[in-house]
Amino acid sequence: MSKGALGLLAAYWPEDTPRYAHVPLKTVGDTTIYPVAASAPDRVALVSGGGILTFGELAAKARVFGESIRSRVKRGSRVAIAVTDPAEMLIALFGAFEADVLIFPHIGSPPKEVLDAFVPDLVVSENLPDTTASKATFEEIMSGPGKARIGRPDFRTPILAMPKPDGRGEILHSHRTLVATGISIGAFYLLAEGITLLLLEPPTNWCTLAMLLGAMNRGATIYAGWNGSLQHLPARLDYAVCGWDRAGLLLDERQAEVLAGRIAAGLIVGIERPFSASRRLRIGHRIRADVLTLLGRSDLGPIVGSHPAWFLNDAAGIPLPSVDLRPLNPTDGTPLNIGWEVVDSAELGVKSALGPAGGTVVDGWLRSGLIAQIDPTGFYFLLRDSRVRPA
Repeated sequence: MSKGALGLLAAYWPEDTPRYAHVPLKTVGDTTIYPVAASAPDRVALVSGGGILTFGELAAKARVFGESIRSRVKRGSRVAIAVTDPAEMLIALFGAFEADVLIFPHIGSPPKEVLDAFVPDLVVSENLPDTTASKATFEEIMSGPGKARIGRPDFRTPILAMPKPDGRGEILHSHRTLVATGISIGAFYLLAEGITLLLLEPPTNWCTLAMLLGAMNRGATIYAGWNGSLQHLPARLDYAVCGWDRAGLLLDERQAEVLAGRIAAGLIVGIERPFSASRRLRIGHRIRADVLTLLGRSDLGPIVGSHPAWFLNDAAGIPLPSVDLRPLNPTDGTPLNIGWEVVDSAELGVKSALGPAGGTVVDGWLRSGLIAQIDPTGFYFLLRDSRVRPA
């Protein structure tokens, strides 16, 4: 039975990329920044307009941030992180992941309606918003008293909230799902020490957060480009990362001139539904680099991607490590019994360690609502999104 049939095995598979990756029962920090900080503390984790942050500095400051948060709120409290500085965002993210709280990351002061929907117990922000929650600046958190963790963390308890695809409610991620995401992304894109990634958007959505975790998992270096300045970039980058809408702006923005010819491995673009292959090609021509799609959602995690060494411009890609896909009957979601032939049109069913639990599950397969064609070599071609009514 081929991957074209059930999405479980690949008829062909990129060399040096595992089909399945071991996901240890550890925290996000213990699979990303802390091992690198212990073995190579001077390795650069982040470069931004404000300077350089090493893995050693990031790990030390994240521990301080997490212990300070733990001293301010109870376990399981809801904490909104709303900072603008890239270094502060990374410190707050990794610190809060270790604080046994549920966080909601946002760049800058979030709108009141966004905060009201999250209902935070604490808001960490420079421009303190109008809210009944407790408030503190990043500096106040970093200079406050700390409280060490007692006992082991719960690896399946939610630690991160993201909006549902329809904007009604939230999707909750745990250490388990975020660790799986980082390991899968790092293995799929062959990230390693010396690899550089430019994030054109902050790590507050599923795509850029996944790439951040993948880079930190493998000791790669992040360049922050979401604050508008690209003056700190090196002459050559391995990857740049953004969403589909942001990538489309590169057709008109002056930033495209800065990036043209500078991206070696490709621009990784997060997609959530069918896309225009012609626009993908135009973006690639504009920046003189391959455009690699990464399909996912907040509720699915990243599931299908264009491998840098093996992809087609009109295909969404192939399953990421530790992600199984199966064609489902679009009418009722039941799994289809398909042989080696091409699957002309079927709903994608997802079984993955990368996404959180939830959604509609039929016979163990999570319904994605995405209708795709699957060829015998394992490429997935998106046709439509059954959740979106035609215009």
